[in-house]
Amino acid sequence: MVDLNKRSFWHFTFKDILAIISSVAIPIALAIYTSIGSEQQKKQAEKKQQFDFAQSRELRQQTLYDGFLNNIYKLDKDDYLNDTKNPWAFANAYYRAAHRQWDTIRKADVIQFLKEKQLIGRNNCTNGCKTTKLDDIIRLNELNFDKVHLASETGILNMLNLQCVSFEQVSMSNGEFSSVNLNGVSFDGARLDKVKFVDSSLICASFNGVNLSGADFGNSDLAGAHFSNSDMTGAKITEDQIKQAHFYNVTMPNGKKSEATSATTTKKPITQTTTVTKTKMSTTTSSSSTSTTSPITTSTTTQSSSTTSPTTTPSTTTSSSTEATSSSSSSSTEETSWTTASIGQ
Repeated sequence: MVDLNKRSFWHFTFKDILAIISSVAIPIALAIYTSIGSEQQKKQAEKKQQFDFAQSRELRQQTLYDGFLNNIYKLDKDDYLNDTKNPWAFANAYYRAAHRQWDTIRKADVIQFLKEKQLIGRNNCTNGCKTTKLDDIIRLNELNFDKVHLASETGILNMLNLQCVSFEQVSMSNGEFSSVNLNGVSFDGARLDKVKFVDSSLICASFNGVNLSGADFGNSDLAGAHFSNSDMTGAKITEDQIKQAHFYNVTMPNGKKSEATSATTTKKPITQTTTVTKTKMSTTTSSSSTSTTSPITTSTTTQSSSTTSPTTTPSTTTSSSTEATSSSSSSSTEETSWTTASIGQ
C-alpha cells in the first residue's frame, strides 16, 4: 500500500516549482551582481588612485626641477659659481640633495643643463685628446644614474654635446647614450654594466677600473679611447673598434686578458753621439822668428743606425791639410783639420 503522505510531498505543481526557484535564484543573482559591481568599483578606485599618485609624483618632480634651476640662477647671479668659490660646496650639496629625489628623466635633463651652463665638462676637448684642465663646478662622482637615457634630439645630425664630462665613480647600469659626443669623457671607476653606446663618439675617452660587462658599443667611434684594468666580459665590440682603442690588463669579451695594445706605432728614437777634440800647438824660435800653430780637430760620430764616411773607417773620419807660408820676417805654419761626416738613416 502506497504512503499518501510521501506521494503528496513529491507532487509539486509547476507553479510551486517556479516559486521555489525564484525565491532561491533572485538572492543569488543579487549577490553576484553586487559582487561584480563592487569589484569594478574597486578597480576604478585603484586606477584613479594610481593616476592621482602619478600626477602628484610628476608635479613633485617638476617642482624640484624648477626649484633647482631657479636656485642655480640665484647662485650664478650672486657670483657663487665662479672660480673664486672653489670647491663650490653649497652648490654641490644642493645638487646632490635634489638628485636623490629625481627620476631618470630629470637626471638626464639636469646633466644637459649643467653642460650647457658650463658647470660640468669645462675642459677644452674640441681637438680630440688635447684638453685644458678645469675643475667641474658640479661634481657627478659617486651618484646613481642607473637607466638614464641621454640622447640627441636630432640623432646623428647633431650629437648631444657632453665632451670632457667626468662620470668617474658613478653607477650607470643599463644606461644608454644615443648620438652623444663623449670625446675626452672619463668613466674611471664607474659601473657601466649593460650600458649602450649608440652612434656616439668616444674619442680619447678613459675607462680605468670600469665594469663594462655586457656593454654594447654599437657603431660608436673609439679612436684613441683608453681601457685599463677593466672588465668587458660579454661586451659587444667589433674588431675595428678594438684596433682603434688602447687596452691594458682588460678582460676582453671572450674572457681572456688583453695584452698591452696601442692604436698607434711609435718610432724608436735614434741616439747620436759626437765627440770633438781640438789641440793647438805653438812653437817660437828666436833665430828665425818662426811661429807654428797647429789646430787639430777630430770629429767622431757614433749612431745606432748606419753611418757613411768618405774614408775607410765607417764610424770615424779624420782628414787634415797643411798650408805653410814663409816670409823674410816671420814664418808661420797652420794646420787645419776639417772632418765631414755624412750620416744617413
